Amino acid sequence: MVEPITTFASLVEPIGRDDFLDNYFGRKPVHIQGAPDRAAAICTWSDFNELLQMTDVWSSNNFKMVLDGEHIAAGQFCESSVNRDDFSIMQPDRRQVSKLLDQGATIVLDRVERLSPGIRRASEAIEMATSARVSCNAYCSQQQHKAFPSHFDTTDVFAVHVEGKKTWRVYTGRFENPMERNGFRHTSFSPQYHEEAKGDLLMEVELKPGDLLYLPAGVYHDALASTDACLHFSFTLSQPTGLDYLHFVLGGLADLPIVRKTMPAYDDPKAHQEHLDKLAAAVSEIIGKADIGAQFREMQREKAHEALSDVAMPRRPGQTMHRVRARGARVVRRGKEVQMATLSGKATLPDGTEPM
Repeated sequence: MVEPITTFASLVEPIGRDDFLDNYFGRKPVHIQGAPDRAAAICTWSDFNELLQMTDVWSSNNFKMVLDGEHIAAGQFCESSVNRDDFSIMQPDRRQVSKLLDQGATIVLDRVERLSPGIRRASEAIEMATSARVSCNAYCSQQQHKAFPSHFDTTDVFAVHVEGKKTWRVYTGRFENPMERNGFRHTSFSPQYHEEAKGDLLMEVELKPGDLLYLPAGVYHDALASTDACLHFSFTLSQPTGLDYLHFVLGGLADLPIVRKTMPAYDDPKAHQEHLDKLAAAVSEIIGKADIGAQFREMQREKAHEALSDVAMPRRPGQTMHRVRARGARVVRRGKEVQMATLSGKATLPDGTEPM
């Protein structure tokens, strides 16, 4: 029986959890070779086909097809239907999907992070370690048909390969601090721009079942299936930016009288600038307030883990969920005592518990 992925450490081994977070996370790409069992714990062909059979789940919004670098219009593989809420939507038509697959098309399933136990556990493991909301897309591609040209993503990516083989090329170029906003994502630029910006080849690796490729946000890459059919899952992070914090602060600025005050006439530049100086000083004070920052951190925490659920049957009294952070934890011996040392301090362990 394949053990499920329950911890981030099991996902990135043989690199240690702390080593990965300190030296690779957000800093540089890394290829981590793994055993096929790691892939099977997340998904298999059988599991993926079960996902495809969830016909009521899929629409043109989350079931996409790509052929040789071009997105296929939904009208070419979807038909009008009615979903579970009795709303008219475009849903994949199996006959048209099959025809496109015969031509070498790639299937992309968006937001699958909660649709099967293996994928969900891997998502939660990454979420707990990175303190960020995790989404997951599935990519089922075919030999020698490139789904996407060289590009960068706006989030960090943990690409876990589960079936077949695929060659990935990672480049030295990196777009600084990308985000899902015009001018800061790869679709905002021409193919010629990307060809120049991607830089030299940094690494070329062939991913096999169980392998993981980590790519920080903005790193240029492309991939090509080297077997008849291959499948990988891209786990991506949703992390707030300074712009998100400013939007958060903006909601409460109306409480400041200076913000509500009418701006001076544009033909009085001196008064205009003096008003702007007062406005900047007032807003700056609000932005730096500790209680505002604490409110945002709490909202950040809630959003990172809002998809987790403790709803289960049968019910247990006091049932709750906890996130355990163990960075830097180690067992040390001090004379006859055995202690657990963490970043927060040390505590003596009861006799006989050190092996655990």
